[in-house]
Amino acid sequence: MTLLLVRHGETDWNREPTRCQGWAEIGLNETGRAQARARGRALARRGVEFIVTSHLLRARETAALIREELGGELPLVVDPRLAETHRGEWETRLFMDIMADEPETWRHYREHPETFRFPGGESLAEQQRRVLAALRDAARRGGPAVLVTHGGGMRVARCFLDGRDLAAFHDMGTNNGGVDEVPAEGLAVRIGAFLAGAPDGGPPVRRG
Repeated sequence: MTLLLVRHGETDWNREPTRCQGWAEIGLNETGRAQARARGRALARRGVEFIVTSHLLRARETAALIREELGGELPLVVDPRLAETHRGEWETRLFMDIMADEPETWRHYREHPETFRFPGGESLAEQQRRVLAALRDAARRGGPAVLVTHGGGMRVARCFLDGRDLAAFHDMGTNNGGVDEVPAEGLAVRIGAFLAGAPDGGPPVRRG
């Protein structure tokens, strides 16, 4: 059994000059909708049994389009634990402005993500714990599933799945509409051990 971790399709804020999205609500653009439909078609023969999505608009739209391409009848669950990091005061701002106005805070984010907290928002460690809890529960449910999340969600999950610390957060990335295939065998146990304080990343993910 496999969990298919999908990043939402493109929004206008993913295009240059890029903006910090976080929990800000912005829908998919035309490219993003096409990416979501293409991902759904690509998953048509994967035997997907249910879909779980972040509560944020861009993820919900992606999930709905994937579901439509898969026949429109699969159970779809909204799980806020799959949301992007709550990025507080940075949300809606251009990244170039953040870098110019808050160089020291930006440097901390880039050089030490494992200890970083977004101003007025959430830490990456907090996001990682909730995203992993959502993966654990999907693995427990059984059956191949699509989980629609965000760029940060993909990164924090990969850090765990590849057996790496959050210091590696910026070493990885997934394009809009991209997918990571996560083997579900033993995943719930490994995540449970990690959340209880025993680090165990398990086997690496397969990326597509």
